[in-house]
Amino acid sequence: MKAVRFNHTNGLTFEQGEISLPEATDDQVLIKVEYVGLSFIDTKVANCPCEETPNRVFGVDAVGVVEKACKTGFPEPGTRVFWHGDIREQGTMSEFALVPSHALTVLPKDVDGKLAAASIAPAMCALIGLFKLQLNAGDTVLIESAHHPVGQMVIQFAKQVGLGVAACSESKYKKLLEKLGADLVYTQPDFSGLADALQLSFGAAEVQGALDLTGTHTQQLISHLIFCGRVSCLAGLPSIEQHVLMKKAPNIGIVSLCGSWLSNSVCAQQRMAFIGNTLAEKLEKNEITLQQLESISPQHDTLIETLKKLESNDNITFFVADMKL
Repeated sequence: MKAVRFNHTNGLTFEQGEISLPEATDDQVLIKVEYVGLSFIDTKVANCPCEETPNRVFGVDAVGVVEKACKTGFPEPGTRVFWHGDIREQGTMSEFALVPSHALTVLPKDVDGKLAAASIAPAMCALIGLFKLQLNAGDTVLIESAHHPVGQMVIQFAKQVGLGVAACSESKYKKLLEKLGADLVYTQPDFSGLADALQLSFGAAEVQGALDLTGTHTQQLISHLIFCGRVSCLAGLPSIEQHVLMKKAPNIGIVSLCGSWLSNSVCAQQRMAFIGNTLAEKLEKNEITLQQLESISPQHDTLIETLKKLESNDNITFFVADMKL
């Protein structure tokens, strides 16, 4: 079968070629891949050479059609599905992929495959991040670098459950974030005026929860939480001064989509599929808007350019690769 592989022999390179389709185990489903979503997770995979599996197939998120069911018979052949794959194994940028049945989510027939594929990682990160915050209707969530694809998803999901949304970003993204539903868009380069802005918009200078997308302002976010407030971190946890931790006693959660695979937890992988069900429902109800969606071809130059865009702090675009190789 045709596939797009990557290696670091002479710098990061992508090449199309023929590979053999591995033999399926009893619980694996053979899927004809249609679209591969590209996100910040792919930039991390691409920049981590793996000596044990050189020339790996690229890609983590995908939408496809079941070609051959596993022993249980579910999902049936012809069913459209999507999934977030195991970063340790061969990726999704190929004609066919083998995926454990419990990791698959059925995609409604009337949902655009490109939209679904591009949404997988950003939407799942947003859903998990919000879940960890355990907020109630009427609470306020503070989102750092809210213009990023994950931040755009958080704004939409937060408004759907009745949360107030304070988005930190740059002034050039103000209209975009307000269009998505942000109640407050804070555009100052520092956080010195944030408390006053929160007080003016929400009647309180502190928030119940925060989403830390880049790890560059974690301490400032925690400083604006209520006592024992919650923060979800997508970029790990940087060093935080002890006096801030003692003053706020924050509940800190780490969001890691790949963790379910790295921990070899079938239960966690199944929960990922359940989160996928929530995403599928939102897609079916047209509750997700991608302001900028770009479809690309899985060629070396295009992939390199796309990864550079995804690594940029200015990126607001969702990307999907059309796998009609």
